[in-house]
Amino acid sequence: MPSPLLRKENKLKVLKHILENGKVTRGDLSNELELAQSTLSYIIDELNEENFLLIEEVKSKKGRPYQVLSVNPERFSVIGVKVGREEVHGVLFNASLNPIREHRVSILAPMRSNEGYTRALRETVENLFSENLLGIGICSSGLVRDHQVVVSHVMNVRNWNLRDVLGDFERVVVMNDADALCREVSQRIGSDFLLISYGIGIGASLFRNGRIEHLEMGHMIVSSEGKCYCGQTGCLEYHSSEYAVLKSYLGSEIDFEDFISNEEEKYRPFIEELRKKVRENFEAVRKHYEKAFRNLSVAVGDVVMSTGVSRVFLAGEGAVSEDIAKLLEKMVKERFNKEFVDDVEFHLASANWMLGAARAVVEEYLSDILK
Repeated sequence: MPSPLLRKENKLKVLKHILENGKVTRGDLSNELELAQSTLSYIIDELNEENFLLIEEVKSKKGRPYQVLSVNPERFSVIGVKVGREEVHGVLFNASLNPIREHRVSILAPMRSNEGYTRALRETVENLFSENLLGIGICSSGLVRDHQVVVSHVMNVRNWNLRDVLGDFERVVVMNDADALCREVSQRIGSDFLLISYGIGIGASLFRNGRIEHLEMGHMIVSSEGKCYCGQTGCLEYHSSEYAVLKSYLGSEIDFEDFISNEEEKYRPFIEELRKKVRENFEAVRKHYEKAFRNLSVAVGDVVMSTGVSRVFLAGEGAVSEDIAKLLEKMVKERFNKEFVDDVEFHLASANWMLGAARAVVEEYLSDILK
């Protein structure tokens, strides 16, 4: 009989594999996890006794019936929350990580402060609370470190400690929103990749050697000109985000701080118009993206060249599309030597912030409820 610690590690390994794959057979588990049948049998028996599993007997046309195992969706629940400039959006997921219900709080300019976001976050969690809650995952724009948003200029937040805000809950995971998207994409992509979150801001996350590494790409200095809302001069977001595209599209200068502060009141109709044209007829607005993407292609190409990733995925709240992904790929390959970037492919990624944050909670805390 293995030690209690090893037994729990094996149980966690089996349960996570079932979670990731949906439905599996005993044979699948034995082959994939390289566990002896005897070890696997007592693990499955214990997980079943602890109400983690649903076991379905399937009749076989040849031979004996076999069992299909899946996670009991009612065993626990988890909340995933995206905190952003425009809203706080939370989703309650069951143990199978299927959504049960959601809650949104719109954020307008007067609410952009530590206090305003605290009220919105607590309202969201209270509306989604479940008695069998495993934990809460929160992803936010800005610089996130040690369970707090160190600074998010677009949200007007500094030193916002989310574990203090949610002091009633012991199991809380906090991460950057691009990292949450990266975690979600990594469930489907086995190789290393770079994730770019594109919109009003620019975020990035690197998946390498099975680990997620945050990249503060939006505020990389790429020019000696352009006053960013963060206080620096020459940030990538100033020159390449939807702000830069919109300036070209409207043919007029826009103060970046005014754009960030009053986007929904003064500029939202133009942003929505631009995004609609990207979806319906990208060629009509392509030249505006080409102008803005010159610096973006350099920043992305530098990361590709230095890390050797073979895939780049675009996601986010902006008008991301396959056309935009291919434009960025073309510009990177035109700018960099073939030997450095020739194999890299750019694609649109379908990913969900809230689900990525919820997955992080399961990864971090599932062992807490295993015996």
